[in-house]
Amino acid sequence: MTFFRKNQTVGAVKIPHRVERPQFSDLAVFESIVNAVAHRDYSVYGSKIRFFMFDNRLEIYSPGSLPNTITVDSIHLRQSTRNELMTSLLGETPVAQSIGNVGRDCYMDKRRDGVRIIIDESKRLSGKKPDYQLIDDSELLLTIYSAKTS
Repeated sequence: MTFFRKNQTVGAVKIPHRVERPQFSDLAVFESIVNAVAHRDYSVYGSKIRFFMFDNRLEIYSPGSLPNTITVDSIHLRQSTRNELMTSLLGETPVAQSIGNVGRDCYMDKRRDGVRIIIDESKRLSGKKPDYQLIDDSELLLTIYSAKTS
């Protein structure tokens, strides 16, 4: 989150007072990173979660296919926990102060709202629905589109 905040663009408009318009939703990015850590396939040896920022999008790659019978088309409707121990740990770990206000006390609230939050927050800011793509049935790519900041 520190890297993300340092590198995202924040524009502003005056209507009649200054209103900042960030490139991406902090909450959507936070949820995306937490989901990537919680639900990645840790049995895929040598692979890492990857995070890339561009002018028009943010990409998060998470090792592993989708668990059980979830598809990229149903990911917003269904839930499946691949790593129960990890989600329990994240559900009990307080969010570090350096992360800032993300609307919760712990990294994961286990309400199964993460994907919905990512979609709603991203659409609110950029007007575009984020895109989930499964690559070679072995890696999940989440693309969050940028809001226009100028």
